[in-house]
Amino acid sequence: MFNIRCRASPDILQPRCAVIVATVRALKMHGGGPSVVAGRPLAPEYASEERLDLVTAGCANLARHIANARKFGVRVVVTHLHCQDAI
Repeated sequence: MFNIRCRASPDILQPRCAVIVATVRALKMHGGGPSVVAGRPLAPEYASEERLDLVTAGCANLARHIANARKFGVRVVVTHLHCQDAI
């Protein structure tokens, strides 16, 4: 079951879909890219290099999230959030 809280209708609210928002940077991070540290510049893998190998590896993590959401019997919508510095 999803962990959804709603004061107005706690027993009635049932999700019809799960929305997963992905960015290229997140796919790279979950694909084995270097750690991101607050206050430090982004590694070239995130800021200027294409690195399709990291994106491809990160898609396996995304597929796992999709599979987990489907276990709840809801449709899954994946959207891409475009960031200016993501390549």
